[in-house]
Amino acid sequence: GEYHGLGPSAAGYVGGARTKVWSNTEMYCEQLERGRRPIETTEVLAPLARAGETAAFGLRMNRGWTFDEFARVSGFDFQAEWAAELDQLRERNWGEDFPGGFRLTRAGLRFADSAAELFLRS
Repeated sequence: GEYHGLGPSAAGYVGGARTKVWSNTEMYCEQLERGRRPIETTEVLAPLARAGETAAFGLRMNRGWTFDEFARVSGFDFQAEWAAELDQLRERNWGEDFPGGFRLTRAGLRFADSAAELFLRS
């Protein structure tokens, strides 16, 4: 789904565009004081990059993704498009297969930001 980034350094994803809020707190506050949204960058994502966003943030949930659900939601094959990344998570013991899907382990959930980065594409 879509989400807004709130606070310095936050990221958002709305209408197929990835946004990055200013990391510099002073700049962030200046933008708010001027009545502006404190967005530093906006990037319109290609379909595969949008699917990567979907993969990354769905893995932050305890249940992870079933492969069928991911294909239905994104239009992409999770196992085929991100085979190397899934293997990397398995090797680190950050990810595990379950019948028909993939999820982060307890250790992987502690490193969810780093795990999610593996799926983000420009």
